[in-house]
Amino acid sequence: MKELLPKTWLILLFLACLMSCVGNQVGLERGQTAPDFELSGTDNQTLKLSAMRGKVLMLHFWADFCPSCKREFPETQAFYDKLKKQNFEVIAINVGQKPQISLDFQTEFNATFKLLSDIDKRVAKLYNVGDKMPVNYFIDEKGCIIRRINGWTNQNQVQVILKQNAQK
Repeated sequence: MKELLPKTWLILLFLACLMSCVGNQVGLERGQTAPDFELSGTDNQTLKLSAMRGKVLMLHFWADFCPSCKREFPETQAFYDKLKKQNFEVIAINVGQKPQISLDFQTEFNATFKLLSDIDKRVAKLYNVGDKMPVNYFIDEKGCIIRRINGWTNQNQVQVILKQNAQK
């Protein structure tokens, strides 16, 4: 019995550490107002998130070293083309890299959605993005967070989110 006590404490300590790490990656709460920010885009214009109210937004945090991000860009463009008529906008936020990376991606993938640069990772920190990307936040017309999806997001997921948002 005495031998089990130290092992039990180690396991509990490990689980507590694990839970605190997971808690830091959860992000923002559903229904919470999305933190406002301003970033420059590939069009040399500054975009303020609050100026996008009235549309459903997908904030797509990405980086060029992320293999999933590279594979996801063409699909993101394809569903953006189909869904932008439904008051939907994609805002792709490059995390921690020079604006040229976003320009290169815009050219390579013929991206027509907004591409912004978060060079100092200030916005990524606001949204608790971390180092694992892509991370996608969905924001409703009033500026409130609908959902966070860690990893690849496809057209079906986006359509379900848009439909659920329209029904509330």
